Amino acid sequence: MDLKQLHYFKAIAEEGQITAAAKKLHIAQPPLSQQLKAMEETLGAALFRREGRRMLLTEEGRTLYKHAVKIIASMEEAQEEIHAVRSGWSGKLCIGVNTLSDDLLPRILGEFRQNYPQFTFKIHQNESSILCRLLKEQTVDLAIVRMPLPLPLQDFTVYYVRSERYCFVTAAGDMQAQSPVTFEQIREYPLIIPSTEGLGLHHMIHEEFAKRQLEPDIVCECSDMSTLLQLVSSGLGAGIVPETVPKLHPGPLLRYIPIEGDILPAQSALIGLRDGWLSRASRSFIDAYRNW
Repeated sequence: MDLKQLHYFKAIAEEGQITAAAKKLHIAQPPLSQQLKAMEETLGAALFRREGRRMLLTEEGRTLYKHAVKIIASMEEAQEEIHAVRSGWSGKLCIGVNTLSDDLLPRILGEFRQNYPQFTFKIHQNESSILCRLLKEQTVDLAIVRMPLPLPLQDFTVYYVRSERYCFVTAAGDMQAQSPVTFEQIREYPLIIPSTEGLGLHHMIHEEFAKRQLEPDIVCECSDMSTLLQLVSSGLGAGIVPETVPKLHPGPLLRYIPIEGDILPAQSALIGLRDGWLSRASRSFIDAYRNW
């Protein structure tokens, strides 16, 4: 049986006559009778009994009618919900966020929620390389990643790029580092840096040391920023982080120091899948992020 047959069966049950049901369905009577016969043969049971000119449901017919009503209602509800999501008036917005996170995101989501209370959110936090893969798999609608992108730029549409400076972070008890600090001074510290070789912050740290012909003393790589900062506060080493991080992870156990010199800025970007369909929710979030 298919959904069309269930619609036919439901109409016959509610009208009580093949003729009336055919008229309601805007089809000829013979094809409707043939569909009913095919359903009964498939199920191996009579669905109606005749009483004069009326067609009354058998016990098997009443059982099928109960399920047919639920199935048809469920399909209609699914169609309405899909239409609502497609038109952007409701649904869930899935956003990927780099492990360094974004200090603007909570405020943007709060304002977005006030303007569009019908939307809910799902936040995926991971490394930029994995977020780009999730975008290609359409697991997330949009992603906030650290530049450069780990996949070819032509795979994505970049909606917004944000630049920020870097700072040096040590344990609060370390008062030796001057403010501001230079890369020559940073070289003397054991460093804990974000992992994922060749991408984002990892790439920038090696690049900045290399152009000064310095060799960093890297003692640990860590993909999770909260863990990295805990390691720094314990005295295992120091770190280099974007200026977003002090806003997201303030506290008495860490000391953030500006870095002196000509340093390329840290860049994050809001991206989507190139040629991917954007819901109204996605478009509205892009506008909110750009305008913040």
